[in-house]
Amino acid sequence: MVFNKNIFSQFSNEKYNQKCQDEFIKKCTSDSFVDGDNVFRSCHENFDTFKGSYLHEIIWKDVDKWWDKTALVCSTTHRSYTYAQLRKLSGKFATSLRKLNIKPNETVAVILPNIPEFAIVTLGASEAGIQIKNQLKNSETVAVVSVLIKHNVIIESINDVASIRHPPIYVNDEKHSQPSGTINFDDLIADCVQEFYKTGDKIGVNAMTDTAVLPYSSGTTGLPKGVEITHRNLVTNLAQFHHEDCKIIQPAVGNFQEVIPLVLPLFHAYGFSVVLCPGLSLLDNNKSTLFFLVPPIIQLMINDDRFTKKHTNNLRQIITCASVISNKNIAKLRTKFGNEFIFSQGYGLTETTTVITIGNKNSPCTSVGRLMPNTLMKIIGRSDDNLGKCLGVDKIGEVLVKGSQVTKGYFKNPQATLDTIQDGWLKTGDLGSFDENENLTLHGRIKEIIKVNGMQVSPTELELLFHQHDKISDVAVIGIPHERSGEILKAFIVKKKGAVICENDVKKYLATRAARYKQIEQVVFVDKIPKDAAGKILRKQLRYIDDT
Repeated sequence: MVFNKNIFSQFSNEKYNQKCQDEFIKKCTSDSFVDGDNVFRSCHENFDTFKGSYLHEIIWKDVDKWWDKTALVCSTTHRSYTYAQLRKLSGKFATSLRKLNIKPNETVAVILPNIPEFAIVTLGASEAGIQIKNQLKNSETVAVVSVLIKHNVIIESINDVASIRHPPIYVNDEKHSQPSGTINFDDLIADCVQEFYKTGDKIGVNAMTDTAVLPYSSGTTGLPKGVEITHRNLVTNLAQFHHEDCKIIQPAVGNFQEVIPLVLPLFHAYGFSVVLCPGLSLLDNNKSTLFFLVPPIIQLMINDDRFTKKHTNNLRQIITCASVISNKNIAKLRTKFGNEFIFSQGYGLTETTTVITIGNKNSPCTSVGRLMPNTLMKIIGRSDDNLGKCLGVDKIGEVLVKGSQVTKGYFKNPQATLDTIQDGWLKTGDLGSFDENENLTLHGRIKEIIKVNGMQVSPTELELLFHQHDKISDVAVIGIPHERSGEILKAFIVKKKGAVICENDVKKYLATRAARYKQIEQVVFVDKIPKDAAGKILRKQLRYIDDT
């Protein structure tokens, strides 16, 4: 997809406010990035957090400057929209939602693949003050937007959702006929529909406190919960990305325009700052300048011969999140595709809107970079000798984060909110440490920590070691119950194509590279490691894989 970041250029026209009234800004007066209480702050200049601004207002503020530029292109159908079309159609969709009697702060489920209409639906809903979410269960959804190919699944699903009071809205793919009793998306954005801002209706929601999007996350523990992301959360995160020191996407100048293939699911990105592609053909037909990826796709690029250097000839930068990439895989990526582009990692959670740290060309490749502006972080001790204490540089503990990009809480789950967010500090459930150059490195998840004879073992640490083995393509490590040791370590190994390796080889490899209590007791060879859409290992599923 083509994406022009110029729509966010208004941030460069705003004067950064040195006297922000947010409590955490007052703490950030020291020249050091860590204060006397071991609270880490961003090295980047803080700014006013645009209180009271809505997502769609920020997106549309200067859009007329790029009115005729291409905003969205579908690599499969070649359907495309200019910024002018995107603006107008989003406004029409907002009007149609209100005409369907969907009220401010009610919810629409958006069950769409990576197609351009996702952006129209998201921004239209924002303009009408309507929340969007990406699932039907436990969501109090009143309507659903999807594609015709999913009709049977949608009909079956909505029968169990009592809150839905409208027929399904379907984006027409021109391959299937519109079922009777459903709503055609094209009718909601037709020429006869007036744009919302021309109707005189009010948005009817509070940008500071009302929810704009409701993605789902398991948080640090338990079943998936709705994460209430407000307009302020989204606008803050957009502003952070446009900070002079954190800019990733460059504005269009003359004939230059960024081209960004979106291979990550739009529900994960909330549909506001990156755009769309299914398939390798997009890389063949477009000169991509920036990749947002997850580690499994990096591994695919390294190991699949269909990916060649021609796909990165115009590339400026690769940014990856979701899980840690080993030094060896980064080296392999460089060997295959060269050193002409920047490679960096970032870190964020659903609960922090998007990223809270981002690397640059000077960051160590295996770190996740420095804190974004207007962000504070603590590293809280987990060992017996430092339990609950704020730790300093080079000390590993649980990562806590605070800032106006942090969610207001979990949807109708006050206990989960209280357990996760205290005094504005979000408990991430991740283990991390800062180095003296202000870079954060992750060391695994607390809930994934394995206790072997009372000693803590991070599966991520061992997985990174195994990724350096020339016969191992992928790996996951879990702990399994053991009568004497509490837990023992079990590794699931994916062999490289044509490689010959046995259980004893795996154990011998680790024997000289890790402490005695970190040794693998059981090895299972599998065809693939189960992972979610963001590339995170689904360790619970591994427990059900038969050793045979």
